[in-house]
Amino acid sequence: MEDRSVRKDYKGKVLIVDDVPDTREIIQKLLSYEGYEVITASTGEEGVKKAEKEKPEVILMDINLPGIDGTEALKRVKELNPIQCVIMLTAYATLDNTIQALKEGASNFIKKPFENEHLVHIVNQTLEKYLILKEKEKLEEEVRRLSITDDLTGLYNHRHFFKMLESEMIRRERQKTSLSLLMFDIDHFKRYNDLYGHIEGDRVLKKIGEIVNHSIRNNVDTGYRYGGDEFAALLIGATRDQALHIAERIRSMIEGSEFEKITVSIGLAEFDEDSDLEGFVKSADNAMYVAKYSGGNQVHTSNP
Repeated sequence: MEDRSVRKDYKGKVLIVDDVPDTREIIQKLLSYEGYEVITASTGEEGVKKAEKEKPEVILMDINLPGIDGTEALKRVKELNPIQCVIMLTAYATLDNTIQALKEGASNFIKKPFENEHLVHIVNQTLEKYLILKEKEKLEEEVRRLSITDDLTGLYNHRHFFKMLESEMIRRERQKTSLSLLMFDIDHFKRYNDLYGHIEGDRVLKKIGEIVNHSIRNNVDTGYRYGGDEFAALLIGATRDQALHIAERIRSMIEGSEFEKITVSIGLAEFDEDSDLEGFVKSADNAMYVAKYSGGNQVHTSNP
């Protein structure tokens, strides 16, 4: 006879949503032995809350539940996590409902009363499906990240700059907050490249990317390699004075870096109601050129 006292290696987390205590207990024992961490819920609402909090790999959900039924709970779970794998538990009388649940995105279904081996097989199979979907999601996220990121500096790229700027201008209008923009480039960078070579020039660009990321607020502001040796930083909710403080920090950190004679000219603009996206960028760009042709290594703010 098989010794069930020794559990198998950990496989993942399963949430059982069923209002019958005996059913929850049987499935919990079966899956715990198989190496799953098992959590339970007795209503649809509780199941949705635990799915959001516990983030299980697989959910076993009864169709007939007190409160919201299994189909409605499934919809809410899929809204929280579109790749969530949910197996519906169903009696013969609710088979039509189960077919509807499959259309709503359920991964599979198990009829009650179930055979133990069949249930374990379906859960294992569904776990494999979830892990494949998770890996695919991760790869897609990496592709997306690479498509909007500059390889050398780690900052966002020129294309993403305009998408984010448009989005932030809409949010600024809705929330009535400030929005400031820094644009800057490296003083006499062509001369530096000619003197020290492009490999050394790339080291400078990479260092500036690090300084920008270090100087702006994490998960609030965003930094960009605008093109060549030109950079930008979008400062969310920052007034002109607050943006000036960040700009000065960037300027001084670059001047004090290990690269000899590397400085930047920074233009600063705060968005005003009379401007538009193109005018906003042009204001910061013009201010940058004033800083550059005034001798460089300085911050110039555009006129209000």
